[in-house]
Amino acid sequence: MRNLLVLLCGVALVLAGCGGDDEESSNKAPAKQETTAPGAAKTETVAMKEIQFQPAEVTVAKGATVKWTNDDSVGHDVTKKSGPGPRFSSGDAGGLQSGDSFQQKFDTPGAVQYVCTVHPNMKGTVTVK
Repeated sequence: MRNLLVLLCGVALVLAGCGGDDEESSNKAPAKQETTAPGAAKTETVAMKEIQFQPAEVTVAKGATVKWTNDDSVGHDVTKKSGPGPRFSSGDAGGLQSGDSFQQKFDTPGAVQYVCTVHPNMKGTVTVK
């Protein structure tokens, strides 16, 4: 009888150790997936660097946002010159200092030209589709 009890305890210990990986893996959080909701507007980024908009031309979907960030050591601005949609400006001429950024949402299809008023040869285009 005693041998039977020892045998049953041994079997119980072996069975308790089985399946540990399954139990452990079921407690792990699933890998995080970065997703964008269908129809969600995207944000395009443009750097202000070496007295240029980089890239100088971007194409976005209607409803998307463009974010400009000043990566230069001098002040810049983003000012609409022509094209469809409302007028926009980041503020005073040269008002975006190093590290500053400005965002604009685009809802009207067409080509929008913009410039840094401090550096007139610093031009860019946002094409909205």
